[in-house]
Order: sequence, then C-alpha cells, then structure tokens
Amino acid sequence: MLQAIRDKAQGWIAWAIVILISIPFALFGIQEYLGSGADPVVAEVAGIEITESELENSMRDFRESMRISLGDAYRQELFEGEAFRAQVLDRLINERLLRHAAEDWNMRGSDAQVLAYIQSIPSFQNQGRFDPAIYEAAVRNRGMSSAGFEDLVRQELVLRQLQSGVSSSSFTTGSELQEQVRLSDQQRSIEFARIPMSAFNDVQQVSAADAERHYENNPGDYRVPERVKLAYLSLNVEGLMPLVEVDEQRLREYYEEHRSEFFVEEERKVRHILIGPEVGTEEDQQARALDLLEQLRGGADFAQLAKDNSNDPGSAANGGDLGWVNRGAMVKPFEDSAFSLDLDALSGPVKTDFGYHILQVTAIRGGTDATFEQMLPQVEEAYRRFQAEDLFYDYHERLANAAYENPDSLVPAAETLDLKAEQTDWITRESGLPMAIDHPKVLNAAFSEDVLVNGNNSDVLDLEPTESVVVRVLQHEPETIKPFDSVREEVMKATAAEMASEQAASKGAEVIEELRAGRVLAGIADGNDWVYKDAEISRNSTDVPAEVIDATFAVTPPKDGEKAYTGVVSAEGDYFVIAINAVENGEAGANAAADKIRQERMESLMGSAEFDGMLQGLRARSDLEILRE
Repeated sequence: MLQAIRDKAQGWIAWAIVILISIPFALFGIQEYLGSGADPVVAEVAGIEITESELENSMRDFRESMRISLGDAYRQELFEGEAFRAQVLDRLINERLLRHAAEDWNMRGSDAQVLAYIQSIPSFQNQGRFDPAIYEAAVRNRGMSSAGFEDLVRQELVLRQLQSGVSSSSFTTGSELQEQVRLSDQQRSIEFARIPMSAFNDVQQVSAADAERHYENNPGDYRVPERVKLAYLSLNVEGLMPLVEVDEQRLREYYEEHRSEFFVEEERKVRHILIGPEVGTEEDQQARALDLLEQLRGGADFAQLAKDNSNDPGSAANGGDLGWVNRGAMVKPFEDSAFSLDLDALSGPVKTDFGYHILQVTAIRGGTDATFEQMLPQVEEAYRRFQAEDLFYDYHERLANAAYENPDSLVPAAETLDLKAEQTDWITRESGLPMAIDHPKVLNAAFSEDVLVNGNNSDVLDLEPTESVVVRVLQHEPETIKPFDSVREEVMKATAAEMASEQAASKGAEVIEELRAGRVLAGIADGNDWVYKDAEISRNSTDVPAEVIDATFAVTPPKDGEKAYTGVVSAEGDYFVIAINAVENGEAGANAAADKIRQERMESLMGSAEFDGMLQGLRARSDLEILRE
C-alpha cells in the first residue's frame, strides 16, 4: 500500500499535496517562534534578555538560600509576592549591567583563579583536600557540566573583582577624619525638663468629632490583623506507640538485647573512719583502727566515733558520711572493700595511701539484680517506643503522599493513617498556635501562598525528629479595621492623650520663649513640679532619653557664651524642653588605634557608596527596558 502511494506520488499533484501539508506546520512553527511557546522576556539590559524562567529560578534559589540561613526564623510570606519578585529582578538587572561593564573593560578570570576557587569550596573536599569525584558528582546533580559550572565561577570572580576594584579605591584624608571625629565624639552640656502629658489629659474635653477624626487618621491603631483557622494532622512517636503489638516473647527478646539500658550503675552510700599518719607509725595506725573496730562491734555509735577519731576533715564532722559512691571514684583498695560489703556490715581495717579505713555501707541502689518481671513496665514502654520510631518513618511517607495526592482536604490522609484532624482557634502571623504545633514552620506554612492563597495542604512539616504535622487553612479573614462604635471608649482615651500631648508641646514652646527672654529652666521646672536634669552627653549616652539625645544633636551648636533651645515629644507623649549650654568638639589623634579603625570604617562606607553610585550610573546610561514587572 505505502509502496503504491510512493510510486504514484509524482508530478505536480504530489508537490501540491506536500505544500498544503507543509503550510500549517510552518505557521505553527512561526507562531511558536513569535512567542506563544517561547520563554517570556521580563527585561532587557544592554541587549541582554532576562527571561521569566531565569527570574523564577533566581527567586527559588534566593528563597532556598534564606531558608538555610534563617532556619526556624524563615518566614515564607516575606519571600513571595510582587515586591519580592521586583527585588530579585532588580538584582538580576544589576548583575547583567556589571557583567556587561566587565566585558567592556576586558576583565576576565584566569583558569588558575577559577581552579583555585573551586578547590577551596568545602563541599568539594574530602578530609580537607579537593576531591575531583565529589566535584563532578555535585556538578552533575545540579544538572550542569563542569565547563558550565566553571564558566559561572569565572563570571562570579569577575564581578567580585569589579566590585572590589571600585570599593577598595576609596580613601580618607586627614581633614575628613578630623571632621568625622569632631562631630561623632562631640560632647554637649545640656539641661532639660519633662513636661508631663498627664497634666493636660482629660477625656471630658474630647468631642465626638475629635474622636472620629483621630480614628480616621490612625486606622492602624484599631486594626484586626490577618488571621486564619487551621486544621492539622499531627504525627508523632507517642501517638504511634499504642499501635505496636507486644507479647511476652518479644519483650523478653528485647530485654535481653538491650539489657544494659534498664539498669543504672550500682552506687553505694558509704561512711568511714580514717586513721592516718597523725596517729603515729603504720603499726600505731593499724592498732588504733582495730581498737575502734572492736568498739563498733561492741555497739558503739559509728557517727560519734568518726567525729571523735577520723583524720578525714571532709567527712569527720558528718559522722564519716561520704555520700553515694560509684565505681572509679575511690582508690582501688577502698572501692574493692566498699563494693564487696553487705548492707550495714563493717569492714576490717583497709589500708590505702591515706592510712587505715573502717568502712560501712548504709544504702545500695542500682545494679543488675532486678528481674525481667520487675522491669516489665519499663521494658514494654521502651519496646513500644523503639518499634514506633520505625512506624513513624513509614507513616511519615504515607502522610506526605496522601496530603499531596489530595491537596484540597485532610480527610483522605486522616482516614488512610487513622489520624484525628484537630482544629485551631483564630491565629495571626505572630501568635495563637496550640502548644502542640507552636513552631515557626507552622506559621510560615499557614500564611504561605500555596496554603493560604491556593488552598492546598502544606508539606509535612518536621517540628522535631519524630514529630511532624500537616496543616491546611479552614477559614481566612484579611486584615480589617474595627468599627468605630466597637472601640469608641478606646478612641476617646487615645484622642484625649493625643490632645494632651499637643498641649504639653504647646506649653513647652512657651517655656522656650521664656528661656530666650532670660528665665532659668531649673526655676521654671521647680515651680511646676517637673522633672529636671542637667548632663554632659555624647551621641552614645545611655543615661538620658534617646529622644533628648537625638533632638540635642540635631541643633546647630550655639556660639561660645550663647545657648540654644529645642524641644521634643517623648515616646509616651510628654514634652522635653532642652537647653544646650556648651559644646566641646572631638579631636583626632588622642587614640591612634581608634582613629585607624574609624578611618577603615569610613573608607568601607565610602567604597560601598561609590560602588552604588557606579551602578546607578550604569543603569542611567544603559538601554534598560522592563517588559514585565
């Protein structure tokens, strides 16, 4: 059949058929080329395109980098949305500009530099030495060739060289250093008084119009933050322990295999009487010890004999009591005797380097005397936990699969694993999680785009090595503002406080005019029962309110013999009236080491500013077009 068609497909008819068939294919190809199947371009910089996939990959890489860097402090919502997308796009544009500039200036990383950098990367090393096999495997896992990875490294080295070359070229002159020290180390002699807002606070003065105006001007004070209610499935070892089947045979086998886990080291409570060199010769010591031993066997009180006769100053006052002793804590002859005695039995004189001891064991704990039957509750709990840990990893995988395959509900996962879905009350980005799932990972997931916006189950979130959870959003309320009527009393109080603060500031302005007319601040403060203080301050002082320091150094220094005045509202709404009486400038040269550090810091800041300026210049001069924000 096919051969017959081929034989007859000759002449103009055949060519007509070929052309007719080719037209739709050609048009389809053109359409794909013109854009419907191509990777969209989001920006073009100096003739270099930045595609949608490049931007998405950069966003993903940046998120992963932040996830690793921040750990539990990572918040997914900070790395989503249009603002984040614009930030990453801006970084890509800057990178392209710098790369284009480096090419124009013929900057290049040598093969030796690339090799040295790659060999210095710790993840490519084995026992501190570069391992080519590890390097090749790591590069392959990233879906790259060695040549491609080396090209990326070369580009990165060039960009670093460019930035370093610009930033490191900055320098600070002696006059610039002197000016910086003059201002940063400046001391100002001041006095200030605090006019309390409370002196003017009266809710009765607030009208309905005043309150409504305050409410409209300060909506953030009355907001209800965005909140959600969650459903969650919790998986942990404790919950799986009841599922473990037990019988006596299994428990006995486990007990024998893990016998050492069920016993603590034997300890003995010991008291002793030491007869040492203070008594005389070794024969004298032994004779004295034997005499005391006979007294003890005759019924004498051990504690009293120890207090009266023992040459161990650390235990004699306590009746010879040494407390609990384990093996290895005492010298060998002492230990051998102590751990061979029966409870309450007396030892014969035991010779050590310290003299002769008489020992008595008053209590024993631990050891291996307990039977399987006595340890059964502990053995069963340990066995259940041991087996439940194996179950946990199986359930973890099944939970992940079920939650992923049914992203719009937790019911299938709960039924598959016989778990009970729990629910939270309203929670915000800051608080409200039940203690069982109170973890940053849960908040991050709950307010992430995939869970909150797309309505999917979260991934399995590992809160602890053997404790995991999957969450989904049941209800969501965006941020709202409380209705005025529901916060009327609160608004009235806030309005009164705002008006009182304004009145305190108005009074402060009057006081400043009085000071300029010749009155003294201390006298005015005393007459009004205001808090007054004078101080010598620097920009780093901690014994004066921060508002006072900021306001003081924002004022142009007064001329010698003159004063300057200013005022500022405190965080509480009070008003500070400030008089600046004198200024003493800082001087360079008093501390050469400090000046050196300051100079290096200045040059670093200037270098960063110059690099930013260069980058802005490149942007201004380049053909930059952002096609899709």
